[in-house]
Amino acid sequence: MKVLTEQNKMLISKKIEIDMGHRVPNHKSKCRNIHGHRYTIEVGVEDRVITTKGDSSEGMVIDFGILKEIMMLEIDAVYDHSFTISDKDDLVDKFREIRDTMDMKINVVSFIPTAENLAEYWYYILEKELVENKIKIKYVKVWETPTSTATYEE
Repeated sequence: MKVLTEQNKMLISKKIEIDMGHRVPNHKSKCRNIHGHRYTIEVGVEDRVITTKGDSSEGMVIDFGILKEIMMLEIDAVYDHSFTISDKDDLVDKFREIRDTMDMKINVVSFIPTAENLAEYWYYILEKELVENKIKIKYVKVWETPTSTATYEE
């Protein structure tokens, strides 16, 4: 069996799940309506395996717990049990009013919140945090349904 060295790169991933509502305002079918999904978000990171003898993360790229903590802070805490709407949506002012007067968890974003756009958006949010841990993000994969995914990688 080959022993891991500082030269070895490894791709690892972690998944979390959130519940979030959205709408696709220009959609010609039912997705223009307000609805929600049980999203699964998978983040893949690739880097060298830590080989420092006695290090808490020896043999790992990053501790899965640290990766999960970052995902929970940047995605779950902000988007779980929320409604996400584009700032270009005709209904955005109504949702801002609801957010502001009823203290509802409503996120206004600068894009239509499709799985594709969310995957790219979350990629860049997570990239900032992972850089601080000297870890290279490889991809973000978003399941909008159990059979429909979008993957963003730079």
